[in-house]
Amino acid sequence: MNMNRIEAQARYYHNFPLRYRNIKAVVHVEDSEDIPFWNHQLQNVLPATYHFLPYSKNDKGNDARGCEQCLRYKPYLTKNFFICIDSDLRQLRGEEGLTADNYIAQTYTYSWENHVCEANHLQERFAQFIHETEFDFRVFLQDLSAVVYKPLLYLVHYSQSTELNQQWNITKFNACLPLQPKREELAEHGKAYTERVTRLFEVALSNLQLPNTIAHECLNETNAYLHIQGHQLYKLLLHIGTMLCHGKDVAFKTEILDKAFHTEGYQEIVHVQSDLKQIISTE
Repeated sequence: MNMNRIEAQARYYHNFPLRYRNIKAVVHVEDSEDIPFWNHQLQNVLPATYHFLPYSKNDKGNDARGCEQCLRYKPYLTKNFFICIDSDLRQLRGEEGLTADNYIAQTYTYSWENHVCEANHLQERFAQFIHETEFDFRVFLQDLSAVVYKPLLYLVHYSQSTELNQQWNITKFNACLPLQPKREELAEHGKAYTERVTRLFEVALSNLQLPNTIAHECLNETNAYLHIQGHQLYKLLLHIGTMLCHGKDVAFKTEILDKAFHTEGYQEIVHVQSDLKQIISTE
């Protein structure tokens, strides 16, 4: 029986750590920009050398990236060769089989970018540099999270079919989240901006129906902001932080926003660590 190209690559990568003893495992990620996050998480679980694949060959022999390419390997994964993906909306939709049992690690947020935007750690990093400010990222993100909670529930529900998805989708959701608030909207922890976002979502959702019973065990008003599309949230906070640091000789992006990946302190990152421990445990 001929192996397909995906299976052949999987076998090759599974054997990689057996041939090169200094390599603990081969890890397929969605793209090269994902590597620093996943490497940090893995080093915290088990310090070692991991060989990261930011792309591989699809069935036609062309280079392919992204979550779909990673998931093509799903039947062939082992602790020597596993995948690390962004959850996107898959976890909230309850997609089957995306578990550590199947050698799949995921972000438990929309993408890895959401983790650098986690409110408590971000505020800690911000406060180390900017002492005289009335803006608190924890308050801002908590208020924003409460606003996007219901629209996110709609998004999960309306992503279940193509017909529903035309009525409410990620593009329409993002259109309600302007990425460049004005400076005056940042007073009182961004209250005016949050109110503007509230109005935009109210108008956008006004004609949509939602089942009365809808709720989600992984989604609530406190953590909803972690399930906004990651690079959108990142761009929003980058814009706000850059304005707040203006004239203070602090580079918000490099010194604060991108400065740290955390491995504990909130549920989503605890899940990430737990899955990686399960996948690479030596028992």
